[in-house]
Amino acid sequence: MKVVSFSIFKGGTGKTTSAVHTAAALAQKKKRTLLIDLDQQASSTRYLNLNPDADGNPSLYHVFTGAVQAANAIHQTECNVDILTSNVLMAAVEEVLEEGDEAKLSELIRPLKQRYDFILIDTPPGKAMLSFNGLVAADLILVPAAAERMAIDGVFDLINHVQNIMWDKYKLDRQEIRILFTMYKVTTSHSPGILRNARKIWRDNVLSMKIPETIEFPRSFDKRQPLNIYQPRHPGALAYASLADWLIAYDEKAKT
Repeated sequence: MKVVSFSIFKGGTGKTTSAVHTAAALAQKKKRTLLIDLDQQASSTRYLNLNPDADGNPSLYHVFTGAVQAANAIHQTECNVDILTSNVLMAAVEEVLEEGDEAKLSELIRPLKQRYDFILIDTPPGKAMLSFNGLVAADLILVPAAAERMAIDGVFDLINHVQNIMWDKYKLDRQEIRILFTMYKVTTSHSPGILRNARKIWRDNVLSMKIPETIEFPRSFDKRQPLNIYQPRHPGALAYASLADWLIAYDEKAKT
């Protein structure tokens, strides 16, 4: 397992927060980590204190259009995570991608796999070509789901699309799918109830760690710095550290 896609078609479930904090947690554990920002909103790019609109800086747009190789578009960040940045130009990439281009990202990043222990992908919301590229490129799909009923419907939608459409259509290996609960409210009975129901359906595919709902995540975005860098003992940071540990153990098991 090398490439992990954070994917759900529904927005607002903590996908970017999860991708950024997991990348930072892996880097803290001395893992060579690349984050790929596939979303034209460039939230992961901004989160790591990079300007997506800076002139002259190569981005994922330039990689998709063939202007530069992926290796020459990588930016280093203050938290030791490398990133392929996004910007509004990715909207143009979405427009030109056609049926049959779903594996383009996988082809573009293939030369990078030997350079990194983990490659994480922050996919855009919605059923669009860039989202499909992020899914096809993945060895493991992590589905960030807010602990609420609408998000559970989004999990059903994503899993159904991957298993019943993408696996056959694109002749994929059967990627493993895991569900990560985010925005978990520890002070109410609602979140635990949603979690119990999810485990009845997906059993061990629901990860044990839960990402708590906290104002500190929006604040960390405002600081342009992952929470686990400046508040490593915060429950949210510890939850992502636990996820990083799980990924490392999962990867080691996959190699045996």
